[in-house]
Amino acid sequence: MVKRWLQSIEQVLFPAKCLGCGRIFCDDPGTIRPLSNHADSCKVDFAHAMARFLCTGCRNQWTAVESPFCFRCGLVFISRKGEDHLCGRCLDRPGVFSRARALGIYDQSLKTAIQAFKFKGLVNLARPFGTLLFHTLKHYWAVDEMDIVAPVPLHNRRFRERGFNQAYLLIRHWQLPSETTIVRDLLERTRPTVPQTGLDMKQRQINIKNAFSMKRPGQSRGKRILLVDDVLTTGATVDACARTLLKDGAKRVEVLTLARAM
Repeated sequence: MVKRWLQSIEQVLFPAKCLGCGRIFCDDPGTIRPLSNHADSCKVDFAHAMARFLCTGCRNQWTAVESPFCFRCGLVFISRKGEDHLCGRCLDRPGVFSRARALGIYDQSLKTAIQAFKFKGLVNLARPFGTLLFHTLKHYWAVDEMDIVAPVPLHNRRFRERGFNQAYLLIRHWQLPSETTIVRDLLERTRPTVPQTGLDMKQRQINIKNAFSMKRPGQSRGKRILLVDDVLTTGATVDACARTLLKDGAKRVEVLTLARAM
């Protein structure tokens, strides 16, 4: 009772400003009740996690990833009928990572929150985003399926500009089995690249070609690797990372992101 009273006072004195619509709001995430199936549970988890950052209306303006989608790259199909199957891109040029999964589609409030986290330095979003991503991991994988969890790296120049690697912040607090290791610097970005935003698939592949190397060659040999990033668009970046890891001897490379672009 005392805790709720103090929270109420805090909300009155320091009301939150919604990242989505910009309005001032006070809300109580404790009124949200969990649901049973995965898609609804994701939405409830998101509502809890974003209660300090998004108003009630904006917390509902996002779309969880759910079938039918490409069972390799996780692309969500526009048609909501049918079973999971390979998308045209994966049939044509499948790439080298085994599969990719994401929490939600990169639009609406999820996109807004990720951009605030990534480009506006709102790093206090890292903890709720990391929790949501860990729940997504447990939905699609057993946590002991991976030997190494690693973030997609930034080039040193970009890291100095931003001050953090958003992919690493997402995973640094994960509680994993003792045999699964978070390796912050498994890969390194050896040359700067222009932002991938606005580039088509071919341009992205050229832009990212030979941009990654192993920090310590041989570290991934025989290991099952989970690569983590904030957004997967065409998959060019994570595929370039996966090629580097497989060349180093990795057994398998899979991908987990907060969002999947359509």
